[in-house]
Amino acid sequence: MLDLSNIQGNILLGYASFPHARFLYLGIRSADDARALVQRLLNTDSITPAQWDAKPDTTLNLALTFNGLRAFGVPEESLATFPAEFQDGMKARAKLLGDVGESSPEKWDEPWTTSQVHVLVMIYGKTADVLEARCQAFREMLPSGIEELGHQPAGLLCIDGETTRREHFGFVDGLSNPSVEGVHGEGKARAREDIGNPDGKGGFRKIPVGEFILGYPGEGGELAPMPQPSLLAEDATYLVFRKLEQNVQAYRRYLDEQVASFTQALPDGVPAGATAREFLAAKMMGRWQDGSSLVKHPNEPANDTGNTFGYAGDPAGARCPLGAHVRRANPRDALGFGGRTMSRRRLIRRGIAYGKYLPPGQQDEERRGIIFIAFNSGFDQFEFVQRVWMNFGDDFQQGNDTDPIAGSRKEGRMMIPGDEKTGRQPFICFDIPSFVETRGGDYFFAPSLTGLSLLASGRVQTS
Repeated sequence: MLDLSNIQGNILLGYASFPHARFLYLGIRSADDARALVQRLLNTDSITPAQWDAKPDTTLNLALTFNGLRAFGVPEESLATFPAEFQDGMKARAKLLGDVGESSPEKWDEPWTTSQVHVLVMIYGKTADVLEARCQAFREMLPSGIEELGHQPAGLLCIDGETTRREHFGFVDGLSNPSVEGVHGEGKARAREDIGNPDGKGGFRKIPVGEFILGYPGEGGELAPMPQPSLLAEDATYLVFRKLEQNVQAYRRYLDEQVASFTQALPDGVPAGATAREFLAAKMMGRWQDGSSLVKHPNEPANDTGNTFGYAGDPAGARCPLGAHVRRANPRDALGFGGRTMSRRRLIRRGIAYGKYLPPGQQDEERRGIIFIAFNSGFDQFEFVQRVWMNFGDDFQQGNDTDPIAGSRKEGRMMIPGDEKTGRQPFICFDIPSFVETRGGDYFFAPSLTGLSLLASGRVQTS
């Protein structure tokens, strides 16, 4: 039976209604102080569960790196039972993830260039003021044996005076999280539905919770490998944290450079409901900026952020290109076998923007991007998507072409297929620069409240 009161918040039920966030990076110098801090947080009900009676003004959640667990005093026989990817850490797996060149670890922001981050503290707030007060109160709790190594502010973007869920390239973000068995109420306030995996009959079914939370059956009915002791792992999950910087000016400049040539591939001109620039941007992303799917709305945006669609009816990519970002990140039924090819590759994503929005036509030196957060019951899920679908296009008939938005490259290309029905000619986007670069991150373990209590007790034993 799923116990949401024991699972940390923002995993199965997101914090979409909290527009402000801050991420604090802590280093443990004293295991005793670390255990005392967690115990105090538990005693004061300061760690937010996935379910509450009344919505709080702020939330607080914790996750630990592999080195953080060791600094906490977890014995080596327990540490050895954690996944190899977690033991390595993100920095050691940079080449596999495509974090090379401008994204290589030696160019990451502090404190990510070292392996000194032990604890990730995630604090969200209804307003900037209550968030600041909560962060200050937490800092005052830190004992001398815990050092704050840095922090990252983040929050929903303010565009033309309105708080929105758009990211810096202008697209509505966070539209396609999986629908999970046993979880109710997610997305109630939104005019869309999260969907699960293809059911092989043209519809969708909810995903077993074991794909995301340890201790429950997954897609095949089996349990994901459990670190020991099981009390530490039950109701826990793994967290991927990446600071992804977006080069907005390069992205906009590339669209401007390509739009005239793209227009020539449109025999009847630009669709009536969009500009050629908007059409090209939608083809690269796979959705219009307002979130409307190209599969359902191939010619103009429709203010439709719904998710009940597949790609099987668009096998050549005439509507949504085979290599478009959202089609690669979540292929749905596009890869055949009733969707089973991708059913083990789903991620719960809780990203949030950082930096100020850059109005069109303006330039500055501000740094901006997305804090990418993903939860899964094993890092192989994330690494497969990143390595095979984002940075290698063979599954999508794209050869070595990387994802046009988030792929790792110096320069790349993307094929936008033609459409026999309209006479639109194929178009190739050449010399695509890198629009997104990694600036830091790591792999984390997010225990349940019971697991945190065990860590605080100092009595983690494998037998």
